[in-house]
Amino acid sequence: MLPPPMGEGFREALLERAGKAGNRGVPMGQIVDEMVGLGHTVEAVEQAIWALLAGRELTPSGFVCRIVRRRDAFGEVVQARSYELLLMPWSAEQDRQLDLDLERE
Repeated sequence: MLPPPMGEGFREALLERAGKAGNRGVPMGQIVDEMVGLGHTVEAVEQAIWALLAGRELTPSGFVCRIVRRRDAFGEVVQARSYELLLMPWSAEQDRQLDLDLERE
């Protein structure tokens, strides 16, 4: 039986998957795919991840940039960048990177 979305077992399963790579982090899409493979809906997993980020139980540790190349309607090669967050369980050290303290002009 699957743990209910955002029940304790569901939360722990998400945090466990995010902690697999230590401080390097795990791509958000990989976590979503693993949880969907266990029978959870994409929407429930994504909402839970955002809730864990908002509650500072997950922290971004970096990102992955993927360059996607395809041909447009005229046959020309076009390129676009796609960025995906790397996530890890909350860490005070990694969390401080989010406090940018930017001065406003």
